[in-house]
Amino acid sequence: MKEIAKVAGMKTYEYVFNYFSEQILSGELKMNDKIPPEREIAEKLGVSRNSVREVMHMLEISGLIECLQGSGNYIRCDTNEYMMRTANMVMALLDIDYTEIFYLRKGYESVALERAMEEALPEELEQMHKILLKMDETVGIKESADLDTQFHNILLQASHNRLLNLYASMLSNLMDQFIKDFRSRILVDKRRAEILRRSHWGIYNSLVEKDLKAGQEAVKRHFEVVEEQLKKY
Repeated sequence: MKEIAKVAGMKTYEYVFNYFSEQILSGELKMNDKIPPEREIAEKLGVSRNSVREVMHMLEISGLIECLQGSGNYIRCDTNEYMMRTANMVMALLDIDYTEIFYLRKGYESVALERAMEEALPEELEQMHKILLKMDETVGIKESADLDTQFHNILLQASHNRLLNLYASMLSNLMDQFIKDFRSRILVDKRRAEILRRSHWGIYNSLVEKDLKAGQEAVKRHFEVVEEQLKKY
């Protein structure tokens, strides 16, 4: 294995942490791989076992590895949960607002629609159809917002682009709240509520018919309604 160079003044735990980072980034350690024993790592890096144990504990708490008593330590990470937790803290520190969320969502849902044209499975389209039928029924605002969230999540899922879905999951908490807040405001206005309803059906029908142009128009109408409300927010 390629060893990292110990930088003068670097704390021991930083040196060990950088070692693990490089092993993952270089592909030496992959998902579900068993990590070498602490003693072996300590000897390789010329540090104490306590230093290695400290970093292992830190990685376990962060959700990057799993420590199994009597078996060893493994690279096992719930990627969605790991990324979402980190991203939510960063966005809270940066005080990200709804305007920034809106434009990011507008961008990646347009890409998701394009990929879903080629990748959507019949069962995913059926799920979307069932959700739209429920949305057309007389339901409360909260239930309607929940269904709206489900619809857009399935659209993203139907892209079958893992990176797109990973980034979407990072924003899921804020995005879900965004949808719920704005849908409740939009539904108060019957004209805008009807445009929103038709745009959702337009997105679904475009996927069924594999009509990208119609889908893009439906997405455009959808986000125009949301943006109109955003400006009033």
